[in-house]
Amino acid sequence: MRKHLTNWVPPIGSFKAATLWVVLVAGATAFAVAGLLYISKSQTNAVIDRLRVGADVPVDAASAPPALLDARAAFLLKRERIEEAQPLLDQAALRADRATLVRMLYNMANARMRAAVTAIEKGNLDKAIPLVTLAKSEYRTVLRLDPGDWDAKYNLDIAMRLVRDLPRAVGEDEEKPLETPEKLWTDLPGVPKGLP
Repeated sequence: MRKHLTNWVPPIGSFKAATLWVVLVAGATAFAVAGLLYISKSQTNAVIDRLRVGADVPVDAASAPPALLDARAAFLLKRERIEEAQPLLDQAALRADRATLVRMLYNMANARMRAAVTAIEKGNLDKAIPLVTLAKSEYRTVLRLDPGDWDAKYNLDIAMRLVRDLPRAVGEDEEKPLETPEKLWTDLPGVPKGLP
């Protein structure tokens, strides 16, 4: 019987060697993974730096990290390329952290407001009204995510002055209100001073 136990239990030295090999393989694997993550972060930071200095670097919205989406969107919005920045914002809404999403929404809303003011100055009210409406929606989303964002509150107030929210229409199955307003607000009363 003693002979059976000796065959079943290997000598202590081989346990130490096996444990040492397991620790070495685990350490090498962890080191390799950390190295790959470092290389990936370095490449992402290099692309972000290139975008910040003005290089037009294309980004795959489906696979780019949120920080890269934010940098690319900021690059596009500074150049008034709102339509190209929208897919980046859509992807960020799915996987970005709250602070990054708030920043991207705020920047998008500001870009829409700048485009709306430009359209108003050119007399193109049909283009300005939807832009302001979208900006208001984005400012409201920012305020839902970060209720203390004073800049978003201020800009929403300006947007509300540009294009006011009209009372909701009553559907067929709903009761009509007792009093109807004599005069509804106009869509675009004027351009207030102090835009962002």
